Formats: sequence, C-alpha cells, structure tokens
Amino acid sequence: MKKTLRLLPVLILIFALTDVLRAQCDSDEFLDKCASNLGTYNYLKTFVSRVNPRKKSSPENIYVFSKGSTYKMIACLDDPLAGKMIISLYDRNHNLIGSTFDESSGKYFSELQYPCPATGVYYIKTSFEGMKSGCGMCILGFSKE
Repeated sequence: MKKTLRLLPVLILIFALTDVLRAQCDSDEFLDKCASNLGTYNYLKTFVSRVNPRKKSSPENIYVFSKGSTYKMIACLDDPLAGKMIISLYDRNHNLIGSTFDESSGKYFSELQYPCPATGVYYIKTSFEGMKSGCGMCILGFSKE
C-alpha cells in the first residue's frame, strides 16, 4: 500500500506531462509558428492530425477550393526529428492531385502548392512516416491570382 501511495504522485505527473505534450499541436503558439511559413499567402484553416498506430486510415479533411486561387498546404510537426508528415491532395473523385512526398525519388517536401483550375470540393489527407507518436498541423492558405 505504501509503494502505491509513493507511485501516485509520479503517475499524476506523467499523465499531466502527457496532456501538456499533446496540447502542443493545438496551441496558439505552435499555430503562429507554423502559419508564419505561409509568407504572402492568406491563412484559411488548420487541420490537426495525430499519429495513431491503431488506425490504418489517415484523416481526411474536406475543403472547397475556388477557381483562380492558388492554395498552399504546409506540413508542420511538433517534433520534426521524429519522422515526416505527408499531405496529399485529392479531387472530388478522390484522384490524387499532388503530395508532399514524391514516391519515385523518395523525397519529402514541407509544402504543396496547387493553382486551382476549377471550383469544387477537394480532399486533404495527412499521414505520417516513421513516427510512432506525435502530432502535426496542415496549414492551408491561399493567394488570388
């Protein structure tokens, strides 16, 4: 019983730290740091994604793009040394338009730009390579041509 009471503060501290680390992806400070990479693009939306080894599918977000605008999607991780975040863009028929990972060369890119030729629904999927835990943000911005 005494050992259990000694471990209780340690367990509480571990759970508290876990919540603090998880909250980093949702913090305004993290968002401001990531959104600053948009440059001249206007901020639209943030999609927060967490690594979940139990789920095989990646989160899918829906957004309506407008013809004549160029969209920029930025991958931003809470721990860039832990692995890579991949952003993939799909059209309304779920055909891949572009990705921050080029399979043929094996290269990762931190952002994806898309000049939109047609107004419509687009799907933004995020996934993680090499990460066992952590989270990331996909920052979406636009620029009018």
